Amino acid sequence: MSHPIFDIDELLRQVADELVEISPQTAVSFALLRRSFEEPTLSSLWKQQPSLATLVKVLPNHTWVQDEKGSKSIVSGCNFPADRIWFNFPQAIEDDPSPGDWTRLRQYASWMRELHIGHGGEPPVGTLFRLSNNSPGGVLCPKLEGLSWDVWGAKNILSFFRLFLSPHLKRVNLYRFAALLIPEALSADFVQIVSSLPTSLEKISIKCVEGKEGTLKDALSTLVCRSGPSLRTFYFYSSLTEAAVHHITQLPNLRSLVFAQGPPQTAPLSVVPPLNDLRLYGQAALPWLHLLALHGEGILQNDSATHANIRETLRELRCPVGTAVDPTFLSSILKFHNLVALNVDTYCQDREGCTFRLTDADMENLVTTLPRLKCLQLGRPCRFNPCNATVASLMLISTHCLDLTILETHFNTCTIVGDMQRLLDGGSGRDSAKCQLQKLGIGYSPPGVGRKDVEIVVKGFKAIFPSLADFIDYSGHWRELRAKILG
Repeated sequence: MSHPIFDIDELLRQVADELVEISPQTAVSFALLRRSFEEPTLSSLWKQQPSLATLVKVLPNHTWVQDEKGSKSIVSGCNFPADRIWFNFPQAIEDDPSPGDWTRLRQYASWMRELHIGHGGEPPVGTLFRLSNNSPGGVLCPKLEGLSWDVWGAKNILSFFRLFLSPHLKRVNLYRFAALLIPEALSADFVQIVSSLPTSLEKISIKCVEGKEGTLKDALSTLVCRSGPSLRTFYFYSSLTEAAVHHITQLPNLRSLVFAQGPPQTAPLSVVPPLNDLRLYGQAALPWLHLLALHGEGILQNDSATHANIRETLRELRCPVGTAVDPTFLSSILKFHNLVALNVDTYCQDREGCTFRLTDADMENLVTTLPRLKCLQLGRPCRFNPCNATVASLMLISTHCLDLTILETHFNTCTIVGDMQRLLDGGSGRDSAKCQLQKLGIGYSPPGVGRKDVEIVVKGFKAIFPSLADFIDYSGHWRELRAKILG
C-alpha cells in the first residue's frame, strides 16, 4: 500500500535536490525506487548541465554520430573537464529523430536552469540548425536562468544564440573571447545578441581579451547600459565607454562589482551603490580607491551620503594592484572599516625589489581599524629582505583579528630567530589564545634559520597562531619548519 507521503510533490523535489547535491549516483538510485520519484529526480539532475552535448545525447543512439577522433577532431574541437567527466560533442545528428524523440529532448531541456556552452567541444552548425528548427518559439531551454558561454570553444553559437535567450534568464557569463574572434560577417549578429538580452539580468560576467576597439567595446557597453535595477553582480575585465561606467555605478541594487578600468575622467560620478564586494584590477585599483575614500572634497555629487553608505556596507575588497603597498595606499583602504576580507597582492616576487612598504606601526593601524577581518592577504612574502614589518606584526594580527582564518603577509625573515625569542621571553603568546587562524601563507623569502634555532621559530609560530592547521610554503624554503609547526 502506498504511503500518502510519496505523493507530496514538493517534498519529493526537496529530497531529490538534497540527494543530487550530496551524490548524483544516489539520486539516480532513488529515482529507480518508485515511478513517482522519477520526474522530480530527473528535473533536479538536469538543472545544471556542464555541456550542451549531454542534451543532444538524449536522442536515440542511432540518430547521432560520435566523432571517433575525439579531441583531435576539427568538428568536435577541444574537450573540457566538467565535474570530472570528459565530454565530446556528437559530430552530427544523422538520422531523423521521431517527433517523440524531439518531445523527450524538449522535456529534458525544460528542466535545465544552468548551462555551460563550449564544454565538450564546439556544437556543429548542422546540429544547432536542427535544434533550432525543433524548438517552439526558437528557444531551446525555456526556463534557463544561468548561461555561461565559452566563445573560444563554441564560436558557432554566435549565429544561434537566440536558442538560449530564455525569458527567465538572470545570469550571463561570457568568457574567452576577443574582438578578433568574431568575424566581421557576424559582428552585427553579436550586437543584436547583446541587444536581445533581457534588462532584468541579476548577474553579468564578461571576461575577454580585446583584439581591437570598436564593435566589441560598443556592443558590451550597450549591454551594460541596458541593465536594469535588478542587476546585483557585475564582473567586467575589459574596457567600457564612460557612459556605461556611469550607468553601472548608478544601479541601486548592485552589490558585487569587478572593474579593470578606472573611473570616468570627463564627469564626476553622481552616485555609488552600497557595495558588499569590490574587486579592482590592473591600473583601475588606485584611482577607484582614492575616489571612493575621499569625503567632503566635492569629488562626487551627493558626496556625504554616498561615501558614508559604501564605507558601511563594503565587506570584501580585492585589489591585486601590482604596485607599492604603502601608508598612502593603506589610508584609502582603512576608510572601509567593516571589511571582513582584504586581498591586496603586491606581485613583488615578479619585480626587481619588494614593494611592500608597511611597518609594524602601519600593521597595527590596519588591524586595529579592521578587527573584523576573516581573510587578510597582503602579498606573499618575497625573496627581497629585509622588510620593515617584523614578527611583531604577526603578533598584532593575532591579538586584534580574533576571527581571522586566512593570512598572507610580508614580514622580515632575516630577524625571525631573535624576534621569536623576544616574543617567547616576554610571554606575548598568551594574548593570542583566541586567534582563529587556520591557514598561513609563507612565500618566497628564505627563513634564515639555522638548525639549532628551529625549535625557537616553531614555538614562536605556535604561540602566535595556536589554531594553525595549514602552513602554505610557496617556495619550498620552509619545508622542515612547516613539518614541525604542523606536527
